[in-house]
Amino acid sequence: MVSKQFSFRLPDEAVAVLEALQIEGETLNQTAQRRMIECLGLSTDTSRKLSTPVDMKSLVKQEVEASLAEVRSQLEAQLEELRGKLKAR
Repeated sequence: MVSKQFSFRLPDEAVAVLEALQIEGETLNQTAQRRMIECLGLSTDTSRKLSTPVDMKSLVKQEVEASLAEVRSQLEAQLEELRGKLKAR
């Protein structure tokens, strides 16, 4: 099969999604290639597919929510610290 090389840049948001879609041992380039082929409705190497189906949208949402909760917790701790300093004045 003849193939062509493509080169393009992706925004950070797209890279984060690709990282969430990576299969263990797969590079980001391989993930991008696999996902593009799958989105085009073509077959990919079945030996590399996940053994259980995964709802990627839910997985990404879960990871984003976990990250937001961590940031929110840190911000609340900083806010409480600042409130304490204000009361001490």
